[in-house]
Amino acid sequence: MSAASLGPTDWNFDPTVIAGLLALAALYGAAYRQGLLSARDDVSPWLPSARWRPWLFALGLLSALVALQSPIDRGGDAYLLSLHMVQHLMLMMIAPPLALLGIVGMRPFPRGLHPRLRALWTAITRPWPALIIFNAVLLTWHIPQLYNTTLTNDPLHIFEHVTFVLVGVIFWWPVVDPIRGPETIPVGSFQKIVMLVLAGVPPTVLGFVFAMSPHALYPFYAAAPRLWGMSPTGDQAVAGVIMLGLGNLIYFAAISVIFLRMFGDPAADEVEIGLGVAR
Repeated sequence: MSAASLGPTDWNFDPTVIAGLLALAALYGAAYRQGLLSARDDVSPWLPSARWRPWLFALGLLSALVALQSPIDRGGDAYLLSLHMVQHLMLMMIAPPLALLGIVGMRPFPRGLHPRLRALWTAITRPWPALIIFNAVLLTWHIPQLYNTTLTNDPLHIFEHVTFVLVGVIFWWPVVDPIRGPETIPVGSFQKIVMLVLAGVPPTVLGFVFAMSPHALYPFYAAAPRLWGMSPTGDQAVAGVIMLGLGNLIYFAAISVIFLRMFGDPAADEVEIGLGVAR
């Protein structure tokens, strides 16, 4: 089997990805110009100052850029499941919450603007629908036959990445709870913690399957050129550890912040016991 190589210069510069990220940056600037974001916004549940928001939003875009254009992308697409797992975590669990923290305290759009779309978004971003959608998409794309197909079908692979980012935003929306307005229904801290705890169960089980399986589950990676001397099963085991280890660390970090906030300054938080009372 042929050897493989991957170095720090193996970046892609896909114009569609660059254009998409620049468009998001432009929309962010437009939100400031339209008054949806301002320096006077209440960001106290998460941030000490509204000045943090642009930096966090930029970090969210940067993490998406690294996931989709850096050697992580090439290595995951051609050689290692473990690098592909890192990419998916960045798209689902790093870029979305950072970007949402970049808009925390945002004012809602005008009430009459796209009411059906707003109603749908509100429905799918409540804690339990968001939790189900997130893990359903995560588990579905990791079905061996489907996952293997994404690695040989570029349009399907792109669609997979789009859905990962979308469900990442859906899942982290009720956790960050970024929109502040008189009609918004806040998500209580207890609900957020339970949601994050339950969210860690499916990837933990899947991670253990990857780590403990004696056989490579994805034929594509079993036949791929070897990188850094990693065997297919060794690479798969590392991917499992990344999924259950790094994934749960991210959940634990979010839970820790929410938990400390509950006992630090409850008055600065939303509804602490999760009764779903509109402000």
